[in-house]
Amino acid sequence: MKYLMFTLALASLLFTSACNKDDENSAPDKTGLLTAHSWVLQDLTVSPAYDWFGDGNPITDIYALFPVCALDDLTTFQRDGKVLFNEGPKKCFAADPDTRTGAWAWQENETVIAITDEGETEKWKISRLAATELVANYIITEENVTYTFTSSFRKK
Repeated sequence: MKYLMFTLALASLLFTSACNKDDENSAPDKTGLLTAHSWVLQDLTVSPAYDWFGDGNPITDIYALFPVCALDDLTTFQRDGKVLFNEGPKKCFAADPDTRTGAWAWQENETVIAITDEGETEKWKISRLAATELVANYIITEENVTYTFTSSFRKK
């Protein structure tokens, strides 16, 4: 009987330790995922197609229009509610600052990020947030047409 009680006590101790270890290694919360590192844009599309240049030729792949100097730009969300926009090593305009600071905040039960930059606020609806990927939608309506811009970022 003593052997059985010892075995049960040991099993309980091991089980409790295992549970605590799992709790310590649990996945980070959304803020932890968002602020863990910088993000670099890897894709930007719009649906329906948008007449980006006003020349009557609507397009869906906005990212394809980006100059090389914009492809290394970084976005870094900080836990204190600041967001840093970094021009990266290949700046498009030498006179532009290397970084600028905005603000961000969760909204709608952490499904939307409100980002304020240079006095304007955009609301990004998060469709995917993982350790290495961030996908968000930004919606605008122009002339009674609703456009959904989808931005995909990868961790830097």
